[in-house]
Amino acid sequence: MNWTLFDFVLAGFLLAALALAVFLLLRLKRSRAYRGGLFLFIATSVLLILVNGAVGIIDGSEHDANMLYVAALGAAWLGGAVMRFRSNWLSRFLSVLALSYVFIAAAAVILGWGQAGAAWPWDVLVGSAVFAILWQVSAWLFGLDADIRTLKGTSA
Repeated sequence: MNWTLFDFVLAGFLLAALALAVFLLLRLKRSRAYRGGLFLFIATSVLLILVNGAVGIIDGSEHDANMLYVAALGAAWLGGAVMRFRSNWLSRFLSVLALSYVFIAAAAVILGWGQAGAAWPWDVLVGSAVFAILWQVSAWLFGLDADIRTLKGTSA
């Protein structure tokens, strides 16, 4: 790992953004499920960017296939922003994001991406599975909030 000043600044910025998000989440007037889902969404996003930038999931951070993880994450954030972070839509977007990570891992194994890695294919499979599980838990929390809001009779 050869970190530059830019890498440290970016990592500091991401951690500061995570701290600010936690502070703002504590003040948010939504259900615990929504706040938990949003926290997990933000924390997992930061973790993915840090892990992908530092060591990568597929054969080190310099492998181009690692950008598939970031592109799928960007699509989920864009979809969430377009739908104004409504819980029912975030639940759907994050379930698709989790599934996309499974497909990325399958493609990496089938196509042999990252075979030079010492722990291949386990590093790709386990790394992708951990993030897919985190996305799916976040999706479940948003779905729980959508159900709560439906029962209360307000729009999700």
